[in-house]
Amino acid sequence: MNPLKSLLSFGTLALSVSLAHAVEGYKDVYLDREQDIVIHSVFCGDVNKFNSLRPSYVYTNTTKIDEGTYYYATSYGDYSFTFKPIEGQSEHLRIRGLLKAGQTQKEQMVVDTCLVGPLQGLPTQLLNSLTQKILTSNDPSWDKTMIQHGSVAGRPAFAAGVYEDPRSTARNSEYDQKVYDTNQQYMEAAQQHFASRSEQLQNGLPKKLEDAIKYARQEDGATKGKIYPPIAEPAVWTTTSQERYNDALSRQRQERDWDKVIQDNFDWLFSVTGRDNNVTSVQRVPTSPAQWNGQVLEQKVTVAASFGDGKSLEIDFVIKSEKVNRNIFDSLEDIAKKSNAARKSIIGGTKKVRDLIDPTQAKTLKVYSPTKKINLFFSPFRGKKAGDSWRYK
Repeated sequence: MNPLKSLLSFGTLALSVSLAHAVEGYKDVYLDREQDIVIHSVFCGDVNKFNSLRPSYVYTNTTKIDEGTYYYATSYGDYSFTFKPIEGQSEHLRIRGLLKAGQTQKEQMVVDTCLVGPLQGLPTQLLNSLTQKILTSNDPSWDKTMIQHGSVAGRPAFAAGVYEDPRSTARNSEYDQKVYDTNQQYMEAAQQHFASRSEQLQNGLPKKLEDAIKYARQEDGATKGKIYPPIAEPAVWTTTSQERYNDALSRQRQERDWDKVIQDNFDWLFSVTGRDNNVTSVQRVPTSPAQWNGQVLEQKVTVAASFGDGKSLEIDFVIKSEKVNRNIFDSLEDIAKKSNAARKSIIGGTKKVRDLIDPTQAKTLKVYSPTKKINLFFSPFRGKKAGDSWRYK
């Protein structure tokens, strides 16, 4: 005979009446973070069928599970356990009523029986599993332990609707504030670095524009009528000769494409300014400060070239930085939300609370000028791409 069934034969009969009704009428029980917390490992189900018992955790500030309702929060929703003693039975037995997320009606409560402590006659394996873990308020592994157990049973309530303990919440909030503050410092340092580097690039733009106009005039038509020598096929086709032949074809295609880009640039510039317009001056026009465009710092810089006939060409250069990490722009609320999600996850360590960024890294931010190659100087403006534009008047 089942020893537990024999032990509880009278109690089980009494339970057959109690289990048909909701467990109600008991106070709410909340944890005090500043006291020791006892994590009870219990087993609930049909106590007459060991294979129906399922493990669970209950958090208390005492060595026993008091009468009352205990609240928990999980990623799947909130729920509650309401415990009640069984009249005439051991204190290590409790009736438990379960209400899942959103359930408030007594009729919705799932009622079963829980083993909350050792009883004579239980199998050794089950006895060894009915444990109590005491977690002191100053335990250095407090957060880790609560996360580990919370991933199974959920986070216990410290007050009505409050599932984050005040001390950890304050410490986490302080760290999240540091993350936000260092992000702001990085952004400020990045803007200062960009301004310095952009100023250097801007100072060279007038000369680059003047040189580009002169270069284009000197080379006008240089590619027209250009003869590209035929590439002879190898006398004997081998793996090596095939590769050399293909490389030669590829180089010639690149040369033709390059020449076409250059010629298109010449044609565009001549169509705008005229071939015989002499440049009288080239100067930079006062520019607006740099601004963030998504993850990139951008600054529009205007350079104006004046010609002998009284007309002028204005080109708007767009100097850009490389992309920065999008997390830099998170609000304090977003940082806290992401950090809390990471703190509550222990699945293979796949999530990590964000490290503080080093603001001095902003000094390595790359800043780009659209004038790297003089022969391609006009290409972006000709197509008015990526924010570049021009005016001739």
